[in-house]
Amino acid sequence: MNVINKYLIGALLLATVGCKTVTTATGEKVDLFKGTIIYDVEVVQNVDTAFEKNKKALFGNEMYLTIFKNGDIQRKYNGASTKGYDLYYIDIKNNEVIEKYNNSDSLFVRNASTQNMVKLNDLRGSQEKLVILGYELKDLAIGAQAIDAKDNSRKYLTLKYWYAEDLRIDKSKYKDVNDELWNYFINKSDGSVFLKFEIDYFSYKVIYTAREIRPNKFEKLKEKMSEEAPRVKR
Repeated sequence: MNVINKYLIGALLLATVGCKTVTTATGEKVDLFKGTIIYDVEVVQNVDTAFEKNKKALFGNEMYLTIFKNGDIQRKYNGASTKGYDLYYIDIKNNEVIEKYNNSDSLFVRNASTQNMVKLNDLRGSQEKLVILGYELKDLAIGAQAIDAKDNSRKYLTLKYWYAEDLRIDKSKYKDVNDELWNYFINKSDGSVFLKFEIDYFSYKVIYTAREIRPNKFEKLKEKMSEEAPRVKR
């Protein structure tokens, strides 16, 4: 996508009547983003074992990230196996994270404030200029530990978060959302949504790279998130 298309996206954002605006570090006022971003998903194996191969089936090859008007966030995974991810949903009102897998109608629910990752240290960011969909990106990079909910064991990983300052959401809505360090990255980026995100477990890493931005396009999968669906607390 070229720079002209970037400005077309900007025009669509500005056309939203009554939309709340925020001011960037350069003093520019931008409208808060609501809509869907489509990402390519790449799983890179650094170790050739069945465990790492299964991760490709878990994440699939495509993810739709939707930011709803009320602040709820939905990630829809495509191309995953029958045992892979289907949905990940942040319910702001109830402060819950809801997950669904392709092989089950059950919804797995946990408190969004619970930390399943903790930051350990800052890492040096990339020295290379990165541009995606016409946006010149800034980056955050940290070392962290993932916490296993079953036995509280910890595993070291690194996370890299590339973002555009003029693609922002309302960061105040996520002050209690600690799941996957979401509150940390949203605050450090001043409310900016990632256009590239890398999670590196060393034996494998998962990379999300944005390929399309759809302002004001929403697809809430209500039939899968039904109140009648069985729920399992974690």
